[in-house]
Amino acid sequence: MTLNVLQPLFNEMIEEITLLDPGYSGHASDVWSVKTASQEVIVRSSRLRDEPNREFWWGCKFLFGIDPRQKLYFQENAKLLNRISDIPVPNIIAHHILEDREFLIVEKMKGTVLQSFTNQPAELLYHYGRWLAKVHANTYGFYGNLANTRSESKGEFHYALAQAMRLLVQRDYQQDSPIKDRLEPILEELRGLPVPPSFSPILVDMDPSQFLADNGKLSAIVDIEAYVVAPRELDFVGLEYILDHESSKSFVSGYTTILDLPELSSHRRVYRYLYRLLGVQGSVSLDKWLAQPELF
Repeated sequence: MTLNVLQPLFNEMIEEITLLDPGYSGHASDVWSVKTASQEVIVRSSRLRDEPNREFWWGCKFLFGIDPRQKLYFQENAKLLNRISDIPVPNIIAHHILEDREFLIVEKMKGTVLQSFTNQPAELLYHYGRWLAKVHANTYGFYGNLANTRSESKGEFHYALAQAMRLLVQRDYQQDSPIKDRLEPILEELRGLPVPPSFSPILVDMDPSQFLADNGKLSAIVDIEAYVVAPRELDFVGLEYILDHESSKSFVSGYTTILDLPELSSHRRVYRYLYRLLGVQGSVSLDKWLAQPELF
């Protein structure tokens, strides 16, 4: 079945196809390694056929306007990230539409999927920090996405955030009393928060599995569909769930060679609540989620 689907994308006969499983359920993309006589490439396509409905992609589309079925977002995100040479992004070789389904053929990058940011060489984490600061150094006066299918004044971000939180709780958490009961206190806290001054490209589902590593270095970032334009504080909230105290030291050393750290304390609880609603690291009890150690 897979061969029948993918063969029309190539002028040569496909010799080998390997499905690349990210190792977790609910992922939005099918990703294959495809080998022909002259090349070995990666093919990416959304698994979704209908409107995004799960909490993560529904929330990302509502708030930031991105839709994993459309490869426009991968393409536009790659344009920006390819200007930052520290961690390569796959070059896009071809874009096809077959039976209303979009496919991207991209360069196969060197390395293996990174399993964790903890217990990594200090140099890897230092360069990760420098790279992320260079991403954040791109600043915008709007929230939305780099393809500009949504572009709204950054001053309206917290109003949209409140609306997204209400709808996510109504949709997905009516039976989860701890999450449902915390909504109104979180919204009250949100009303008193200033909008962060800097909006940058941020990866909503920041995770080591988006990166490849080779010989102790990050060799590529390959999963970039969920890049949006938003406060960089959101990236730091996400990082507190994938770094620990030791790994964060080298990361901060690298980041602060380019930018100062954002002031996270006032926004941390509200933005953590948003990320729990989106299921960024799965279904974790809210108390445990909010009690995560503070690293920045």
